[in-house]
Amino acid sequence: MHSAAHYCSAAFIEELMQAHAPERGIRVHEVSPLPLDNSASILVVLTAGQTNRPVGHFGLRVTFEADGQLLTRDMVLKLKPPGREVSAMLTSLAQACGGELAAVYPAYAARTGFFHTHQRELQVYAEHGAAALMPTIWGLHHDQAHDVHAILMEYLADVELLNSVMAPEHWTDEHLRATLVQLAEWHAAHLQPGHSRTVWPDQPSEEYMQALAPLWEALLGNAATHFPELYGPAHVADLQQAIGAIPEYWAELAAHPKTLVHNDLNPRNTCFRRTSLGLQLCAYDWELATYHVPQYDVVELLSFVLDADRYHLRPVYLEFYRQHLHALTGLFPNAEEFNHIAGLAALDFGLHRLGMYMMAHTVSPYPFLPRVVQSYFNTLSQLQPLRSQAQVAQAS
Repeated sequence: MHSAAHYCSAAFIEELMQAHAPERGIRVHEVSPLPLDNSASILVVLTAGQTNRPVGHFGLRVTFEADGQLLTRDMVLKLKPPGREVSAMLTSLAQACGGELAAVYPAYAARTGFFHTHQRELQVYAEHGAAALMPTIWGLHHDQAHDVHAILMEYLADVELLNSVMAPEHWTDEHLRATLVQLAEWHAAHLQPGHSRTVWPDQPSEEYMQALAPLWEALLGNAATHFPELYGPAHVADLQQAIGAIPEYWAELAAHPKTLVHNDLNPRNTCFRRTSLGLQLCAYDWELATYHVPQYDVVELLSFVLDADRYHLRPVYLEFYRQHLHALTGLFPNAEEFNHIAGLAALDFGLHRLGMYMMAHTVSPYPFLPRVVQSYFNTLSQLQPLRSQAQVAQAS
């Protein structure tokens, strides 16, 4: 197994860059380290302590020749742990939580969305890396035999709201509207009416959500046990009702268009470039990307950036996003139906992603998470997806 120094060497960086742009005749002359804070990458921080392979983000200043021109660019080399190591780390967190979650989790460890993270992020960048809302990708390296999974991307400098998860108030109306416009463009470009193709084995579906129902119960029980101030009886009852309603609400979701969603879209994985045309969203860390209704990303983002003083703006931003998505696709004319599907997407987000967040929070607290949970439950209060499901159940 090679050391981090090998992967940060001029020879390896040249190999990545040349393979990514073979027509440019790239030759790397010098690579020097740059300081970089890894703490924002939760999976890397947690997994690094449980593997002997080099993982993490390495800042590099790269001087290279391309097309006969000498250039210097700041880059980040991301060495990803294999998904099985991430899954093993998460299993250890579940066992540290104790109770039902410790007993239930191992059976589902490979199905919670993390087992294929090393493949998924590279695949997304390989297929879509030139998109405006992506960071510049300089190289990709996927060596399954030796479990080396590397992404060489731009060093995000001179950007706004980088790692701003602790400062949601800095997300102004300008930032939010720019994000929603550009998300609508992304989601419209990747929309698949009706049933989307199955790309990854842990892609959400009625079958997937129902098969993992014991895990959703255990995650909810863990959150309620350790954080009763956040997961009070009424909230727990709502999410238990949601678990029981998976077949009904997914029967609705299955009939609606799916798109490629980031599935981790929040201020930990986003920043902005200020350009002559205005703010440009940059979304990175696509390792959890999947196919879901387009509202899913918006539900997550608003849960992260809207505190109590801006809860009243949630329907305003949802409607702003719907109008842009409809203008691009012609598929979302009905605001009431659009918000209903957003509410059903919120059920998935609460059962799965928030449940996993709370599992990690039990062992290693995340200061940002309590306000996100509170904002999420306000989402359910505003959109009332469970009331709709109760009506469906009565009608049947």
